[in-house]
Amino acid sequence: MLNRKLLALPLLLTSAFYFAQQIELRENIKLKNFDYPIYIKNKKDQSAIKELYQIPNKADTITENALVKNTSNEETHRGFYRINDSEIHFVDIDLQSQKINRRIYSPNKKGSLKLIKEDVNLSAYPNDLPPKFKDNKPPHPEFAGGEKALYQWIEKNIYPVLDQKYKRKENGNSVLVLDIDPKGSASFVEIKNLKVAENIRTELTDKVKKSPVWKTNIQGFEVSGIVLIPIEY
Repeated sequence: MLNRKLLALPLLLTSAFYFAQQIELRENIKLKNFDYPIYIKNKKDQSAIKELYQIPNKADTITENALVKNTSNEETHRGFYRINDSEIHFVDIDLQSQKINRRIYSPNKKGSLKLIKEDVNLSAYPNDLPPKFKDNKPPHPEFAGGEKALYQWIEKNIYPVLDQKYKRKENGNSVLVLDIDPKGSASFVEIKNLKVAENIRTELTDKVKKSPVWKTNIQGFEVSGIVLIPIEY
């Protein structure tokens, strides 16, 4: 069990949905000595519920997907962004086709963000996506003490809760999904491929809230978002 590998989606997302059209400041960034606020806006229409990144940009507004769900509450798109000193890269993952679109914006001399590059229908993360990746994989939040400590914590805290109702499968393919905020606090999202009763979900939520703080400064970059942890159920 301890040799299972932690998977991750490098998503810098606000985990909760708000009322339709509600907007809130996510963070302020600096590109070429210009300051830009990044907002999260929630929008709901007849076909989808959307969580959007928005940057006011002089005469227009840059809008990119953060999370999209259809009317059946199924996730169809996940988005995240990465920055370096002069560029912001928005990545949108189509969860049905597994294709990736990427747009890069950079300030001109007057501080207006301009689209300087667009890639569509990629099968993997682009090599020039900041920060520099090992084996072309984005860095993600890390559990204090590494993967061995993570699975020891799961053995002690998660499996006993599930054993109240679910019989462990020797070769299960369930996935524990957590959302790690920028300060390293974890929150329970779901267990994929396992239907969990509401009382079990409540107990898992409480357990995850009490988990050790995750490391979010990786390779000198601040990272947060969704982590996917394979478990044997």
